[in-house]
Amino acid sequence: MTLPSDKHDETVSILEPWLCRACEHVNRSDAQFCGRCGRPVDTTCAQCGTHNPGGHQYCDACGAPLYDTPSPHRSTPGLTRRLGQRLPDPRKMAPRQGLVWLTPHPNWQWSRQFLKQWALRNRWELLALFLLTAVAAFLRIYRLEQIPAGFHGDEAWSGIEGLRILQEGWIGPYSTSAMGQATGPFYLTALLLWLFDVSRFSVRLSMGLFGIATIPAAHLLLRLGFGRWVALFGATALTFSYWHLHFSRLGFGLISLAFVATIAATALLWAMRSKSRWPWLLAGACLGLVPYTYFAYPFFIAAVAAMLAYYMLLHQEALRGKLTSLAFFAAGSLIVAWPVISLILDSPDKYFVRMLGGSVGNYREFSEAGGTWESVEFLAQRAWYALKFLFANTRLDFVDGLGGKGALDLGTAVLAYVGLIVAIKRWRSPPHLFAVLALFFSLLALVVTEPSSGAMRRTIIAIPWVFGLAGIGAVSVSDTLRRRFGKWGRALATAAVATVLLVGAIWNLNYYFVELPRGPAFKRTFPQYYFEALDTVNAFPDPGTIYYYSGQRSFTYETIRFLYAHNRGINRSREFGAFDLRKLDPGPVTYLLEGPYMQEIDTIMDMYPGGQLIVHDSTHPLYIIYHLPG
Repeated sequence: MTLPSDKHDETVSILEPWLCRACEHVNRSDAQFCGRCGRPVDTTCAQCGTHNPGGHQYCDACGAPLYDTPSPHRSTPGLTRRLGQRLPDPRKMAPRQGLVWLTPHPNWQWSRQFLKQWALRNRWELLALFLLTAVAAFLRIYRLEQIPAGFHGDEAWSGIEGLRILQEGWIGPYSTSAMGQATGPFYLTALLLWLFDVSRFSVRLSMGLFGIATIPAAHLLLRLGFGRWVALFGATALTFSYWHLHFSRLGFGLISLAFVATIAATALLWAMRSKSRWPWLLAGACLGLVPYTYFAYPFFIAAVAAMLAYYMLLHQEALRGKLTSLAFFAAGSLIVAWPVISLILDSPDKYFVRMLGGSVGNYREFSEAGGTWESVEFLAQRAWYALKFLFANTRLDFVDGLGGKGALDLGTAVLAYVGLIVAIKRWRSPPHLFAVLALFFSLLALVVTEPSSGAMRRTIIAIPWVFGLAGIGAVSVSDTLRRRFGKWGRALATAAVATVLLVGAIWNLNYYFVELPRGPAFKRTFPQYYFEALDTVNAFPDPGTIYYYSGQRSFTYETIRFLYAHNRGINRSREFGAFDLRKLDPGPVTYLLEGPYMQEIDTIMDMYPGGQLIVHDSTHPLYIIYHLPG
């Protein structure tokens, strides 16, 4: 894949302003020369005759220099210097310049002729996006009930809340289940439970739909902010990312935050470039949906607040116009989020119990620190951990089963850090600064929350920004190679980018579908033997009352409540009930013994001979079933 400049992202109408790639100055649509550097709008290559935009330094077709500048083949500056040469010089950006948009202004028209021409111009990009979305859908549905093999209790809570919605209708924006969680995604779960059945597949698919929809949403965001090639790179890397893939295949509601935050960020960037006030209202409404998703959302709202402050400071519009736009944005947010705001005003202790419980202040190592210096040292260690998070995440998480590997594969992580440097240097560009802020606040979540678990979940707002930063890094390195080596640099850049994407895709898929299911975190987090046991029990024509002997879970465990609600069970273990081996029911009963309780099977068989015995494994059994027909 060749990575041309952003000027070739789309055939721009003569009515649109054009961006000079030499100095990144936005010129009027009728300007024939750049108002800052004097470059022409078009330049013909003296070597091959190809027409190039005036801001290009080198010919798109042959790589020859278009102006009287030293050839890149005559010197060999270092990589850092070459990257610095192609970046805009912050010293040339006087404060009066305000915002600097590096992509063409979106000039959308709702007419049949415009849509037809637009689709024709972008047909290959649309085809690529369609294929990526289809691949993403396959990867997020393939063997959905088998990987992860078990069914976490928090996934079961999603199903239980979905069933409650089917029975009661509106249950509010918040539930106290699973230590407290937002209920927004559970309404989609309820719909799928109604359309299909009560199963692991229905629950996980409801969250998988959010994950699938994030792919085109991320492409739209990155396309609007950074151009075609960054968007295609970012969407491709996101499609195969094990980080996003895993949470799209779990019944946890947090993946909805990645989708809604992506839509909200897209709407906000669109509003910033619009002359109308109504896009601001829409952007606010999208932001108002965020509190209905997952409790990491305050970090995204903080990123949006910082972005708006930056926009209001540098935007060269009249104060009245800026305040009006902000008022529309606030109105949209308040209207949509009012049920959540009302709950917070009425019951703040109830709502914030989970957030406050996960604060770093409640972590023993921090709270017991001997003085200010030790506290600062602890936070500094957490900050260093956060900075390395993209390629190194050593702590295993026994809530979601991840840990031990960084959030990204090595190649994508390196490009993301390169893109971060580029984005910081382009801080006057709102999309670039938004990417920096989103990543900063997502990593800040790792510093201010307790570190025992949750790293991959609390940073979910960094999706899709980290993949956009990786795309920025890929384009920057590609342009450097092309400038340095001409047409050979173009081929080298194409091969390098394709290699990073291919190797990254293979690594992510192998890690998620092969290595992780065999790892200790997955096996401990998603056990499946008790599913097998209960499925075996239900294979009897009439299992009757189930006498449940387990030291690890009660028969009222949420997973059992959701998937086996039709069974009648009694806890007979010492941990969860009154231990007793006697048969108390006149009808059929089934003894289900796990762990150390399996040694009681001989006593039960002596007391009630003639039953049907099933042992899980003759060498290392995990459960024993003894069924008495009546």
